[in-house]
Amino acid sequence: MQDAHVLLPDLTATNLPSQVSRLAYFAVFDGHGGARASQFAAENLHHTLVSKFPKGDGENLEKLVRKCLLDTFRQTDEDFLKKASSQKPAWKDGSTATCMLVVDDVLYVANLGDSRVSLNIKI
Repeated sequence: MQDAHVLLPDLTATNLPSQVSRLAYFAVFDGHGGARASQFAAENLHHTLVSKFPKGDGENLEKLVRKCLLDTFRQTDEDFLKKASSQKPAWKDGSTATCMLVVDDVLYVANLGDSRVSLNIKI
């Protein structure tokens, strides 16, 4: 198995916009061709997310969070590719990613590759 995961139920210690009181992050990475890409994503994606998370009083927080997730995935991919290509021989690893970000009472789900999230709610 070349999987990695991250469970961070409380990221509120970061510099959140004043209207955000809770931030949580959960992710699963399924490595392909090796474990390095999934491990890299598990160690780095949430740090990039926190650094790119909207600051200040964003009026359109939902749009800003969506952009943040896209930028975070893109940046993590670029960072891994840079590291992988600098190795001798170059790493050929890859990974899918499935992330859930909780912002107050809103759940954002982002995925890359063929991994998906299924949410079952019992009332």
